[in-house]
Amino acid sequence: MANQLLTTDMIADRALMRFSEALSFTKTIPRTYDSSFTTGAPAIGDTLRVPIPQHAVINHGRVATPAPMKTIVRPVTIQDQVNFSIQYTSAELALDIEEFDRRYLSQQVADLAVNVEAAVQNLAYQSIPNQTGTPDAQWTQLAYANIARKYIEDNGGGKGTKKMLTNNAADTTIIPALAGLFNAQRQIDVQYEEGVMGRASGFDWVSSTVAPVHTRGSANASYDVNGANQTGSSIAIDTGSGTFNVGDIVTFAGSIAVHPQTKQTLGYLRQFTVTAPLTGPGNLQIYPAITVTGSEQNVTASPTDGGDVVIQGTASDTYGISMAYRPEAFSFVTVDLPELTGWKNSRRQFEGISMRVVEASDAINDMNLTRFDIMWGFGALRPEWACRIANDPALLTPA
Repeated sequence: MANQLLTTDMIADRALMRFSEALSFTKTIPRTYDSSFTTGAPAIGDTLRVPIPQHAVINHGRVATPAPMKTIVRPVTIQDQVNFSIQYTSAELALDIEEFDRRYLSQQVADLAVNVEAAVQNLAYQSIPNQTGTPDAQWTQLAYANIARKYIEDNGGGKGTKKMLTNNAADTTIIPALAGLFNAQRQIDVQYEEGVMGRASGFDWVSSTVAPVHTRGSANASYDVNGANQTGSSIAIDTGSGTFNVGDIVTFAGSIAVHPQTKQTLGYLRQFTVTAPLTGPGNLQIYPAITVTGSEQNVTASPTDGGDVVIQGTASDTYGISMAYRPEAFSFVTVDLPELTGWKNSRRQFEGISMRVVEASDAINDMNLTRFDIMWGFGALRPEWACRIANDPALLTPA
């Protein structure tokens, strides 16, 4: 019996399966094919505003004090359209899908997925306002995973399933360092046979070859808070010099973290991530916004006027990032791209991912050209439900 000619639907279905298989971090967070963007052709920068539940204000005693309702939203923004194209003769459409996959799809779809994966991980780490670990040392202590879990749970992340995405340099040092500790036999088997962590310290562990690397700004240690009673996401600072980079982690003297539900002090300075670059004194943009009262209170008090602004890490150093997180902290979306008129189009969805495949042809040279496109977006919905673990990715000698 003659082979069935391959169709764009068949090729798109196989490409989507391969794309999903190649993801690591992005596979673990909610993935949504979002019809909200289908009312018109989406564009880079289009934003969907996702509502986030408001915390309650708890009253004690007989009298009720209704709290004003707030609309809390987080943006999910279209970031990029990525694609690749392949050429083949019409005779090759007679290949079965397995052979076509081997020749044309597997490697190139994996390359596409890894490029998306790297971009998503970069956006995710920059949004996270909690960090532990030692930027200029190996990660060899499981204690940093426990600290990360504490930060997540202190910020309302709860006791549910959590994930740990490590840079693969951290894997080379932490697994041997834990060899002498007590572990469940099945986890020892996984670590020995597969060279991965498996499940430990309340996290399901997975490694990535494209985990982020952060370069700290050159800001020195002499920046101070410029003005009392400051709140919000922009804090005036003065006296220092040097740059702040997006993703730098800072603390402010006087702003002690509080539990999001009880508003009781947690005893340590709240950490913030820098959301826009700054050179010299000025207004430092941060997340989360400093809030001293109400349902979303997150610190005991505003930063102390004249108090230190402390930046984690050494000026201008580069360090590796691993991420501990509740999956619900983030969201990844893909949207339908409009069909290209005059050509065969397939728009398919698989595991929350939408892909468009378009087949064009060159009749003179008997060639087909097929392009594969994904338009994707990302949102940090509850980045406080995540924590970064820093290490030096250049130190690979086993501990």
